[in-house]
Amino acid sequence: MADAVGGRAADPRVNALWRLGVMASCLGVVACGAARIPAALRGYEILVERGDPESAEMARAFREHGFRVRGAVRGGSRPTAALIVFTFREPGRDTAPWLHLRLADTRTGEIIGAAMIPLDSVGPTPRARADAGIRALLRAPLPTPP
Repeated sequence: MADAVGGRAADPRVNALWRLGVMASCLGVVACGAARIPAALRGYEILVERGDPESAEMARAFREHGFRVRGAVRGGSRPTAALIVFTFREPGRDTAPWLHLRLADTRTGEIIGAAMIPLDSVGPTPRARADAGIRALLRAPLPTPP
């Protein structure tokens, strides 16, 4: 906004209102990202240690859903949940493999999030698996102790 339109000086109130509107929009976007995180997982950083393509996609998907992601455990930091991912197939001829995701608190070892999805229901790429897995994890109820 270098020059005012119409030959007059720009009204400073308009500029202040414009800045306030932009700031409110940014805060709204940040608040919406935090609202997607289940209450039990708020405040946690997610630890994704491996460097393979599937882990990289899991880290990306967590970031896109508003989580902070890191690659190593750090002492004295915020609460952290380690991502544990594995596939499992029941014995038998016609059983499909399932992708299991677990989030374990790095201080207590408690499972704070869990989900599983059949791999034949998602795309074959690491990105498709990560997106489906994170969506399932964020929508799944917390596991109950035995």
